[in-house]
Amino acid sequence: MESMNYANAKAQLSRLMDQALYGQPVEITRKNREPVVIISKASYEAYKKQIFIIAFLKIQNNRSITS
Repeated sequence: MESMNYANAKAQLSRLMDQALYGQPVEITRKNREPVVIISKASYEAYKKQIFIIAFLKIQNNRSITS
């Protein structure tokens, strides 16, 4: 994963967005702050779906244990 500071990312935002669209996330760092990652909307939606599935399976598992 490519990593760059905020100033460089700001100057190259269009390229970084294109990069994310092609499945290459980019980490952006800022001094004294937690880094962030740019990903495509499709990647974000897939991530959210996986989180939902995992939560659902945990609930199902808990129900079967207590039954």
